[in-house]
Amino acid sequence: MQRFILRDDNLESAFIALSKQLSAPIINNTVYIPSPRGSGLIKSISLEEGLHMRYSRLRYHEDIELIRLAKQADGEIIFGLSFLLTPGSLQMTKPFTKSVLPAGYPHNVFLTSNNTRLSTRIREGLLSHTIELLFSREWLYTHLAGMEEKIEAVMEVLEGEELESIITETTQPVDDHLLSEMEFELNKPFINLLTLRSRALTLLANIINRLPGRNRSPVPAREAYYVQTIRLVEQRLVQSLQDMLPSQKQLAREFALSESTLKRHFKAIYGKTMYEYYLEKKMELAKCLLQEKRISVSETAYRLGYEKVSAFIIIFKKYHKVLPGSLK
Repeated sequence: MQRFILRDDNLESAFIALSKQLSAPIINNTVYIPSPRGSGLIKSISLEEGLHMRYSRLRYHEDIELIRLAKQADGEIIFGLSFLLTPGSLQMTKPFTKSVLPAGYPHNVFLTSNNTRLSTRIREGLLSHTIELLFSREWLYTHLAGMEEKIEAVMEVLEGEELESIITETTQPVDDHLLSEMEFELNKPFINLLTLRSRALTLLANIINRLPGRNRSPVPAREAYYVQTIRLVEQRLVQSLQDMLPSQKQLAREFALSESTLKRHFKAIYGKTMYEYYLEKKMELAKCLLQEKRISVSETAYRLGYEKVSAFIIIFKKYHKVLPGSLK
């Protein structure tokens, strides 16, 4: 097992330490996992003063343990809100947690501070996608004005000396949609920081508002399971943008759902049918390739799985209201 020792002394220190321990340079705010260790990348992005984002999409060739040490005595307290986009790929090996959900519910949101030591593990061969928001106390109070009572309740848990050093939650459909938009943006060649910042702010407000002090009606366990499964279906669609859309029957079989359940829950979570969602993302990617990568119309059509350029042009014009050639 490989161990990495990190400490969030500031919003970038752990990222820099991980780069050194991986022996991988930071290139354009990105560390690429060296091929002997695995594959994938980790990005660190400053959204504004006091707010940072880390994004990982990786797979290791051996078990990995990430040990985050507690801050030094005179260090600034930094909070981390982590969203596990691939449920089950990361395990907390120091299970001192305070959940706002009943036991047995799937957790994919973790709110922590650098006030205590924390260990997590990624198993060999598992694909792990994570979005983490790092922020200071000052930033939180400034940007979530009016939620001071909620924030104070969180601080009592994360800044105290009790064993409960993590607050866990489960995303709701509105969070899943925001995370999907953020991950799509993070994988574009040119990232729109305004888009990421607005989504990050909304996510933080959503989670903080649902934490201690709220009289909540628990989500049924079966519904929580469907949310996690539909998230994986959405990832499957995004991974197929440069190919053809998998059939509904194929997806239902792949994710062990009935076709009617798959259709109903996907539309409930994302507000669109699977085809509408897939086409929207595919046409956004086409526009990106044409405008930002300066790829020809015929090459773009080929990359996106169209056998005939004319078919691509018709769909592109119907979606964007302009011919693809006009964007060159």
